[in-house]
Amino acid sequence: MPYYPQKNIVLIGMRGTGKTAIGKTLANYLGWEFIDVDKTLEESENTKISEIVAKHDWEHFRDLESKYTELAAKKSPAIISTGGGVVLRDKNIQSLKKTGVIVLLHGPFEHLAKRVAKNDNRPSLTGKSPAEELEEVWNTRKEKYEKAADTNVYFDFETKNKKTDLLRKSKMILKATQEFLNQNTQQ
Repeated sequence: MPYYPQKNIVLIGMRGTGKTAIGKTLANYLGWEFIDVDKTLEESENTKISEIVAKHDWEHFRDLESKYTELAAKKSPAIISTGGGVVLRDKNIQSLKKTGVIVLLHGPFEHLAKRVAKNDNRPSLTGKSPAEELEEVWNTRKEKYEKAADTNVYFDFETKNKKTDLLRKSKMILKATQEFLNQNTQQ
């Protein structure tokens, strides 16, 4: 029987870390609700993020992101997958920490860049190649990610069996979450 933490599990990290795919797998494994903040935003606003940014600007998108992050944080039990820029506003992290454990997902840039290059649903943040953009964005957000995170999970493997990879990564997240909660209940 899987471990059931008493808090939401919130996945943060760079584009391409697998927050959505892993989050769905983990939610299914636990029998919890899965909330993808970006997808909820797009469905509720009836438009794509790229269209929101093109029509308005990044600041308008970040306002919407904050609204839907706060709504997601109020649900429980849930696995919450956030957008890569959720850490840019402290109020997002404060909302998520009230009901959840924040797990920072990491991976080698070459793995992330390969995934990002396949997904044309997200507007570029810098106009550079996926690899260059990821490195630049990581360098500007690293401190915010690390400050926001309650725990970190680094995935340095990719096999041909995606389903097995996702389940393995989900179990790594559960273990890290359990260790964090255990440490904080003993203090």
